[in-house]
Amino acid sequence: MAKVRVIARAQAVEGKAEELKAVLKQLVEPTRQEKGCIYYDLFASNLPGVLIFNEEWASAEDLQTHASTERMAQVQAQAAPFRLGATEVNILTIVE
Repeated sequence: MAKVRVIARAQAVEGKAEELKAVLKQLVEPTRQEKGCIYYDLFASNLPGVLIFNEEWASAEDLQTHASTERMAQVQAQAAPFRLGATEVNILTIVE
């Protein structure tokens, strides 16, 4: 199975970056315990209100399981009032 790398980007509504960060941080530790999670980190960008998840998964199936968890659905719902639009999820393929 091929590893899967992901960069996910969330943009906060103006003035709501701290609220969005607090909600998204709820995902970090539990996700790191999920099957197939190699790493899962949340970063604040140098761009105002931009938060970035940097992830690596052992397989596409593990990523799909993560994306389908009840926890993910709950956090996405909690984040919605503080997030500008949907979270942009980029599944990366190495360029050789």
